[in-house]
Amino acid sequence: IFSLLVGYVPNGVDNAQGYRARMLRKYTDSVKYIFTELPTRRYVNRYRKAGIAIEQMLSLHQYFTDNRSLGLSVRIEDKLNELKESLQYTATDRDETEIRLLKDGSVIASLLTDEMDPGYCHCIQYYNGGRLIRSEHYTKGIAYVEYFMTKVSADGPYAELSRRSFYSSEGEVAFDQIYREEKEMYLFPNGRACTKSEFITEFVKKLNLGEGDIVLLDRSAQFDFVQPLFMYGNKARFIAVFHSGHFFEKGEDVHALYLNYEYYYWFKYSGMIDTMVVSTEEQKKELIEKLKEYGCSVPKVEVIPAGGIDRLRYPDTVRKPYSLLSVSRMDSRKKIEWIVRSVIKAYERNPDISLDIYGRGEHEYTKQLQNLVARNNAQTYIRFMGRADVTEVYKNYEVYVTASLWETLGLSVMEAAGSGMAFIGLNVKYGNRLFIHPDENGYLIEYDPENLQGNDEELIECMADKIVEIFEDNDRLEQFHQVSYETGREYFSSKIEDKWKRLLL
Repeated sequence: IFSLLVGYVPNGVDNAQGYRARMLRKYTDSVKYIFTELPTRRYVNRYRKAGIAIEQMLSLHQYFTDNRSLGLSVRIEDKLNELKESLQYTATDRDETEIRLLKDGSVIASLLTDEMDPGYCHCIQYYNGGRLIRSEHYTKGIAYVEYFMTKVSADGPYAELSRRSFYSSEGEVAFDQIYREEKEMYLFPNGRACTKSEFITEFVKKLNLGEGDIVLLDRSAQFDFVQPLFMYGNKARFIAVFHSGHFFEKGEDVHALYLNYEYYYWFKYSGMIDTMVVSTEEQKKELIEKLKEYGCSVPKVEVIPAGGIDRLRYPDTVRKPYSLLSVSRMDSRKKIEWIVRSVIKAYERNPDISLDIYGRGEHEYTKQLQNLVARNNAQTYIRFMGRADVTEVYKNYEVYVTASLWETLGLSVMEAAGSGMAFIGLNVKYGNRLFIHPDENGYLIEYDPENLQGNDEELIECMADKIVEIFEDNDRLEQFHQVSYETGREYFSSKIEDKWKRLLL
């Protein structure tokens, strides 16, 4: 399965991969999830939390050694005793994730402890005169060592990575990764040198894919592994999973217009893809139409939702009265400012209304939202809750509200339905139309990007009206909850598992 992403904030693809991993694990363990970029411990643990077993993760870089496990084996106390002798440190300073070793009052090294396995060390950083010079990274023993050069910028000195050496299980250098002026090369002990693109191609060749193999592609844009996979796939079965919209009309997305760049390769090489997977029938229809319009081959297109729920969740006591909930990444495409503004207007007519916003993301966008709340003195009824496991949170609220410009499926909307929440959301493709049934379990706000043209006051007024209206009749609101529960039943994980089984087995 390509690929686990490194260097970006958590997103819906990560969550969908976790959902699928938990499902697949029930009937097969012959699955590998590929990191095509070298993962730090933070990213390994992110995907562990999402539901992917560490034994199933494979780092492209460590594949070129015999030390391929991403599990940890170096205990903190053992390493401290070893360094006591070699570094002769005189004191330590500890916090939850780091143990600093001091000598003559200065930090000479830091041991980084693992968030999920706190008894183990995953990295040691070495300092000279307060400057980082080397870091050792551990899995089953030492995995690789990074070497730094001190450079100076307008902001002062900084550590620049110059070389990374990867080690075998016997402690010998398997190869080096060299950085020079934004270029990187890979050097092997036999003298062979290759570029990053050639390195990835060699990895794909080493996989020795054949007719008995299935390759799932979760991502393609700007990644060097896509073309080598198609070139050296050797008749493996390719399945491309669409986690977002493939085409955006003007105004549907703040970052994209027309063909989604993320799926450029999949359109270009559609003749080499056996199956494309989308989450809704509406997207399947539009995808087939767009492939034909662009003159591309049309492979088999399957509809398999990106996630599922294990059961319906009911409140332990009563839902918080007049409560609204928003769960999403902090991203301008989510249009959370529309939610905030509409709640502020609705609050003027019903001061019992409250909104809790869960999620984390773009710092500047988050700050804008917080400033919007502060300017309107709305801190008492609009709260930012940060990122959290919200599985058991939905059931405590009455209404889920979303202003996202599109949701291919919308995992949070699906989970809200499984917890019986009523809805207010925009009438946009694709997921909202699956989960929100007008006047049955909530309201869809009409949204036409062509007609909006920067004037959103009418839309905000309409959202505010629906927020006020949805709380005016408790009996109707309870009926909305029951309809959402019935909608959620259609997305039980067992049903999604059956779809994957039929496709893969």
